[in-house]
Amino acid sequence: MAFLKKIFFVISLLCVLSACAIFVTEKFSGGNAEIREERKGFESAFPLNLAGKEIFVRLALTELERQQGLTGCRGLAENAGMLFVYSDEARRGFWMRGVPIGLSIGFFDKNGVLLETHEMFANDLSVTSSRSERVKFVLEMPARWFEQNAVGAGTAFPPKALSEAISARGFSPEKFEISSKD
Repeated sequence: MAFLKKIFFVISLLCVLSACAIFVTEKFSGGNAEIREERKGFESAFPLNLAGKEIFVRLALTELERQQGLTGCRGLAENAGMLFVYSDEARRGFWMRGVPIGLSIGFFDKNGVLLETHEMFANDLSVTSSRSERVKFVLEMPARWFEQNAVGAGTAFPPKALSEAISARGFSPEKFEISSKD
């Protein structure tokens, strides 16, 4: 009888661990476990049109990716950066701990309209916060990029253009309240 109890315990334990593994796989694959092998990773860059200029952005979609950001990045190509995508609008704050290069940061609303820009300095631990509480997207580009490319407040990108890139990463655009329909 004790032997059967041990076998039952081991089988139960294996079932629980299998269920946990499936949950973790689905949670970290954006709920799309069936495409996790095909999805593009955090390091992948996607094209985005901003003010008639094609830029290439990495997407920070999870809390862990947002915390990582450009930490350790030693340089960016002229028209390359990182776009932080949130599911809600709020005031956003960023700092440069572990980022050894200067950056320009732009805060955008849910419609992809640029609200404000700021310059951020290498390894600066002070927080650069948006004035607006309506920030849904944050774009980090090389230092002085917004100024050098005459991209100012009111400039916009279509958020729907992110749908394909978000899907390619294995996430649902609807999770970020972005329609995947044109």
